[in-house]
Amino acid sequence: MTSRIAVLVSALALAACGGAKPEAFTLRFQALVDGAPKGCTDELTGFGAGSDQKVGINDLRFYVSNLKFTDRAGNTVAATLDKNDFQYDSAEGQVSLIDLTGNTEGTCGMSMLGGGEGTARTNDSIKGTTLLGEVAGVSFDVGVPQPVMKKVIADNTAEGAPSPMREMYWSWNSGYRHLVFNFTVRTPTNAPGEGYLHVGSRNCNAMGMKALADRDRCEFVNTPKVALTGFDLTKDQVGLDLRKLLANIDFVSPLYDANFVVIGMGPGVECHSGPTQPDCAPLFTSLGLDMGTGGATAAGNTAFVKSP
Repeated sequence: MTSRIAVLVSALALAACGGAKPEAFTLRFQALVDGAPKGCTDELTGFGAGSDQKVGINDLRFYVSNLKFTDRAGNTVAATLDKNDFQYDSAEGQVSLIDLTGNTEGTCGMSMLGGGEGTARTNDSIKGTTLLGEVAGVSFDVGVPQPVMKKVIADNTAEGAPSPMREMYWSWNSGYRHLVFNFTVRTPTNAPGEGYLHVGSRNCNAMGMKALADRDRCEFVNTPKVALTGFDLTKDQVGLDLRKLLANIDFVSPLYDANFVVIGMGPGVECHSGPTQPDCAPLFTSLGLDMGTGGATAAGNTAFVKSP
């Protein structure tokens, strides 16, 4: 009976769309500064409190989940995602990894940061099938869904986790980072610094337990939401605006010794989603995240934009 209902619903949907058939789509993502695509070989200028700091992208990755397309009236347009090394599908949910950087070219080289962790493989898109002509909006979450996080960590080791779920965890068993942006910093006097922005779920487990072993969601989910309208899936892309992402950050961060003891302050940016880290507040604001609750609103997210 269930399969007959599904067929009927599909037939009605096709009829409403004039008999349109699903077509392959590619939803692309890119990093932007002032509307222009940027990558590992670009020097990015005009950052920090004095607009005089320079940035070089080293590692830029994020998970995308709960992807949904809508038509001009706001109705959901059905979509099916492909299965590949960057798109994970399970009974608990779907999640894709967008990796905009390799680890050899320009400032993406592994030796460019003391904490460099970039990967060689890259992926700038999510692929699947949908009614292309009906799509006028796209929405998604930036991060790993809590049920997926719970199941993957419960059933796997870091090495045994399915691709792409073997990347970007805080430490295995403790939860996932949803977005990682590592970058070089250079002051007007060419003094070097480093930037580490890691947005992920916190307070996911009791001491000594695997993440979500004793609960269904982390105390602070910290999963940004994105909703873009007037979106033409055949030509528009999703842009991560790095100037908006780094807005109101002063580019001064702690300096550490070999034992990770703070020995002073210097050029840099640091946020690991902790409430006491000064750079986290403006970063969370740019992503539409509430530091006090871990909740998110798409309306507050200024960092993700539609780009041609």
